[in-house]
Amino acid sequence: MSYRPSSWSAGGTQLRRATLGDAHVLGTLRAQMRAEGSAQARDAIEAFERSCAAYFTREFSRAEPNVRAWVACDSEHVVATAVLMILPTLPRLDSQGAVDGRVRDVYVLPTHRRRGIARALMALVLDEARTLRVDRLSLGASVMGRPLYESLGFVAKRDEMVYERRF
Repeated sequence: MSYRPSSWSAGGTQLRRATLGDAHVLGTLRAQMRAEGSAQARDAIEAFERSCAAYFTREFSRAEPNVRAWVACDSEHVVATAVLMILPTLPRLDSQGAVDGRVRDVYVLPTHRRRGIARALMALVLDEARTLRVDRLSLGASVMGRPLYESLGFVAKRDEMVYERRF
């Protein structure tokens, strides 16, 4: 699926590429996503939200940002988001021009789920990844999101591990 216009429609919402002016709402939705089902204190979530908004502001202010993002809007508010990070990587044996991408923050507000919005956002992410010649795209999948990602061709890998800082 290829999407090129400046805005798209899915599930009664308008989808568009996020801009510098969306940095705050991207931070808000990222914090809301992390807060769902979390026992984090409200002040910690608010600090996280500010940190995320500052990150998006810095990235979108760069001449060559390593982050691309999209938002879905109903008639009044942003109701969903998806982010693609372009990551520096080492050359790979099977690819002359290796480029890694990481999908982050595919999130739809609970009131707008099950309308095809996440699928439409992912189509935009995948189209951008093809345009940028990303040859390895990864993401972390929730139980709820796994069927969507599998239907798009993502497969679970058994050989990955994550080290989380413990100091």
